Order: sequence, then structure tokens, then C-alpha cells
Amino acid sequence: MVSIPGRENTQRKPEPLRKPVVVLQPEVYKNLQKGVGLIVNAVRPTLGPLPRLVAIEKFKGKELPELLDDGATIARRIIQIEPRGWDIGAMLVRQALWKMHQEVGDGTATLAVIYQAVLDEGIRYVLEFGYNAMLIRSGLEEGSQAVQEYLRQRAQPLLDKDAITAIARGMCHGDEELAEMLGELFDIVGAEGMIVIEGGNRYGLEREYVEGAYWDISGWFSRLFLPNPADKRVILEDAALLITDLALNDPNAMIPVLERCVAAGVKKLVIIAKELADSVTGLLVNNNRANTIQSVVVRTPRTQEMDRVANMEDIATLTGGRIYYAAAGDRLENFQVQDLGYARRAWAAESLFGLYGGKGDLKAVRQHISRLQGMLKQVNARLAPGENIAHEKEKLQKRLGRLLGGVAILRVGGISESEREARKEMAQRAVAALRLALQGGVVAGGGAALLEARLALANLPRPHAETEIAYRILARALEEPMRTIAKNAGYQPDLIIEKAKDAPPGCGLEARSGKIVVMRQSGVLDSARVLEKAVEIGVAGAAIALTTDIIVHHKKPKEAIEP
Repeated sequence: MVSIPGRENTQRKPEPLRKPVVVLQPEVYKNLQKGVGLIVNAVRPTLGPLPRLVAIEKFKGKELPELLDDGATIARRIIQIEPRGWDIGAMLVRQALWKMHQEVGDGTATLAVIYQAVLDEGIRYVLEFGYNAMLIRSGLEEGSQAVQEYLRQRAQPLLDKDAITAIARGMCHGDEELAEMLGELFDIVGAEGMIVIEGGNRYGLEREYVEGAYWDISGWFSRLFLPNPADKRVILEDAALLITDLALNDPNAMIPVLERCVAAGVKKLVIIAKELADSVTGLLVNNNRANTIQSVVVRTPRTQEMDRVANMEDIATLTGGRIYYAAAGDRLENFQVQDLGYARRAWAAESLFGLYGGKGDLKAVRQHISRLQGMLKQVNARLAPGENIAHEKEKLQKRLGRLLGGVAILRVGGISESEREARKEMAQRAVAALRLALQGGVVAGGGAALLEARLALANLPRPHAETEIAYRILARALEEPMRTIAKNAGYQPDLIIEKAKDAPPGCGLEARSGKIVVMRQSGVLDSARVLEKAVEIGVAGAAIALTTDIIVHHKKPKEAIEP
């Protein structure tokens, strides 16, 4: 090879080989326990009605730390830990916490302590006594299913506002005002109702109830449609609706539509469209001023194609109209008056559009609601791992709420922006958990239902010695939530557990008084579905970690900026 003067340092040096490092037992277990322990011990203080806060330092040193009491958010803030052997366990439990957050929005701290208890006890039996990890895992999975079924059978419905407020109180960590407000909102709009959480402009809580249904990311195209320049919204009584995602750019195409509407006796018309040209605006405004036909054009709700189609379907179902789809080649030249939908009242503001008293076919509306309810039930099975289940659920829940006609807006304020955001996030988590409680019922709270659920393991078959060990591990793990609540409240966990075991089923620690009470009678309740998910995900995640025998690290892993 010829050497070129002055170019000696331009040759690229070969990259060092990235030789993998293989970690074997018992180091694998030690590393997993350390990593899981770091995450769980960061989340553990948040469990119970008297939680402690976790301070997360901001990347910029001058900013105040973030104070959190939500297990999933705390775990989400931990990106990577050292040494790398511990990071494997940390990321396994972190993923379980985030999955719990996505699916039910609450119960992450309960899941965390169950996860750690199962893993630690399982490792102890494998290393110290030589039991088979795979057989223990099989027993854990069977026991977990029995516990979940026991919780489902013991669930009782929430019947009134006081019961809803009682369970909300535990979810809101003592924020009495927020718990009372959520109890009122759900009592009015119901389990399927739409509750929107927004940031407030002043301290405290404000609520607003909206008749009928409304869509955001919509609203009128121009203030010229307002009857009075000082108005902020236009309201049309007994309105007809033309539903489309067409771009209205040609006034000549609109003239036959208006003529047919006037001939049919339509006096007020709402046009839902994707785009609106100034020339078409001028035509419609002139007709408004001449009292020929009063009209307003609003944006087709949402910007993403699938969301836009879904919202148009909902509007058409509520009002009995036909949709003119641009993608299907529909044109205004084909417009017929019988394609219009109708509502007792339609209104539009700058960024909102609403309907009340849609005159669609009741049977069609019920069928549409049933279809959406079925989609909501199947969403977890339908979505692939890694997809945003929570976002998909939220969209379906909003659509159901609109169709059922119950919409409430809760505006959350605070002294500072950080306080407002923290309270807003807590309200959103509580809404998700309360909805599950209303749909799936409640059980005794404070870990009492889990302590009682150990009875589900008593009569299960025990084909192997490892099966007996698995049930013993699971029974001990089901005590851990109450132990943690007692410790966070300043009591002796072992003493509290012994007292609860001696008391009748359904009794547990009332953390504020320190007494063992009947939890249902004291209003200390938990969502049955949340506890089921905590057991399901926590036990399954720990079982997978228990049967992990080898960890492979790359010596110098490639770095990427993608999340």
C-alpha cells in the first residue's frame, strides 16, 4: 500500500470486536434481584392512602425536581441503571409496570411489590433447596388464575355516589375535593360516560356538564358565521346536517345543495367539511344575511384519517344522515335531501362542535353502541404488544360517551404549573380506575382482598412438590401489599398481618387510624379488575424472570438516539 504524505491519520481504524459477555447462574439471579429491587423500592413508598413522594431530578440542574407518587411514571423516568447486569432486571419490572399503567391506569405499586416478593421467594427456593424453576413457574401461573377468579367472584357493584367517592378517595391519595368531584361526575354520567380532564386557569376544581355530544379539534371555519360579532358560538335549533369530508372549494357546486334544502323546507343547515374556500364562505354568509337559509360550516372532527372517519360515523349514526366520502368518489352533485341528518340543537364554537337530541334511528344507535362496546372489550387481545393500548381505549371510551349522551368536563387547577399537572395526572389515573371499578365491581381494599384470596389456593391440586412451593410463594406475595401499606403508614407490618389473619375475611388495616376493621364497612375499597391485573401481570413477569438462566451482554453495544 502506498503511503500519501499528510494523509496518514485519515485511515479508519478497525472497530474493536464486540465480544458478548455471557453471565451464568447464580450471578443471573443476583443481578435480576438487584435490578428489580432498585425499581420496586423506588415505587414501594407510593402504596397506600398515606403515600410518600419520590423526587426525580431534572436533566437541567437548575430546575426543581419532579415530585411523583405514581409507580408507572416513576419507573418510566428511570432509563438505565448501572451496572448493566442490574439493568436487565430493572427493565423487566419497568416494562410490567408500564403495561399495567396502559391497561388499567392504576395498581402499579401493588403489582411491583407482588412481583418482587414472588421473584425473591422463588429464587430462594431454587438456589437454597434445589427446586425446579420451570415447575414452580407452572404452579405460579395456575395459582394466579385461581386468585384472579376468586377476586372476580367476590366483586360487588358500586351502587351510589358515596361508594364511588369512597373508592376515589383512595385513588386520589387523600385529595378529598377531587374524590368528591369524581364521585359526583361518575354518578351523573355513568360508567360509560365521557369525562374530559383539562388544566384549569385558577386554583381548585371546576366542572361543566355538556348536553348531548361534542367534538374537539372541530368548530366553525369563520367568525362570519356568528350571528353577532360579540358571540363566541353559533346555535342552530332543529338543524339539518350535511356530513362530509369533502373540500368545499366551488360555490357553484353549493348552489344546488342550498336550493334543494330551501325547497324541502330546511331553514337551518350545518355543513361538516374538511376544507372551505372563501368564495363558498361568502355565498353562505350572504344567504344567512338574506334569511334564505341559516347555515354554518364546521371542520370534520380530528385530522388523522381513521379518527375522522370514526367521528363522521358517530355523527351520522346519532343524526340519521348519510356520509359523503371523498375517498369513495362522492360529489355534491349527487346530493339528495334525504341524505341529511337532523338534531334538535347543533352548536359550534371556535374549536368545538356539539349536538343535542340527534334524530337517528334508535335501533341503529344501539347497534353502533354495542359494536363499540365489543371493540372496547376486545382491544387488549386485538392490539399487538407495544401498541398504545391506553390511547386506543381512550378513543373508544370517548366515542361511547358521546353516543350515550353523558359528557362532563373537569378543570383542574393548582398553585403552580407543576402542582396543576400532578393533580391533573392523578385525576386522569383515577378516572380510568374508577371506570374499571364501575364496570367490574369492587372488593375490600387496603390489601385485604388479596390476603383473603389466599383461600383460593387451599383446594388446588398439587401434582409436584414444586406446585406446593409455588402456592406457598404466591400466598406470601399476596400479603405484601398490606405489609407495605402498614410500613408506609408507620406501623409494624408483621404485627398488622397477624392481626388481619386472626380477624374475619375482608378485614384489614385502616391506615389512618391504625385499626383492623371490616374494609367494606369503612369504605376502603379497591377495583376488582385492577387487583386482577396486578396479580396477573406481576406473577407472570416474576415467573419469567425466575426462569431466566443466562444473560448475554455485548461488550460495547451500539448506541442509538431513537427511543
